[in-house]
Amino acid sequence: MISKARQRGFTLFELAVVAIVLGLLATVLLSRLAYYQEQAQRAAVAQMLGVLRTSLRVQALHLYLQGKQSQLPGLQRQNPLDWLEQRPPNDLGELLAPDVEKLPSGNWFFDRSDQKLGFLLRTGNIFSPIRVDVMKFKVLLPNIGADAGQLASVPDIAPASGPDAVTLPVTGPAKN
Repeated sequence: MISKARQRGFTLFELAVVAIVLGLLATVLLSRLAYYQEQAQRAAVAQMLGVLRTSLRVQALHLYLQGKQSQLPGLQRQNPLDWLEQRPPNDLGELLAPDVEKLPSGNWFFDRSDQKLGFLLRTGNIFSPIRVDVMKFKVLLPNIGADAGQLASVPDIAPASGPDAVTLPVTGPAKN
């Protein structure tokens, strides 16, 4: 009687099953990683908006205390990033009617044509083409006759509405 030698190691079928399982695990991992990257980007935008809101209120109160309430509307035409002691490293500066498709994602810019602050949000994942959406924000101020209490709470940097703006759920008040 001839005895067949038993083959050692994995069969081709077993290797294929292992490869499929590893591929599925990698797909899930990369999908979750893309999700967390987008959430981190949104959190960074919300944090920067909080800093800019505080800076705006400081600027408004500074003008109020100097008796220059008539200069408050001028804050709506200024680049909010100018109010910071140090500009963020991902600031592209002031641009005139920029073509957002040609700008790198993950960056701030100030559009001088509509006087709005913009952020280029990177969206998509490894399975779909990456596209860039622009989120635009505008400065909102109270009436010129506002008192110090209103100036400490009412000025805001809120998502701008319009066809070129993507909304982002942000912390803090958003008034129109």
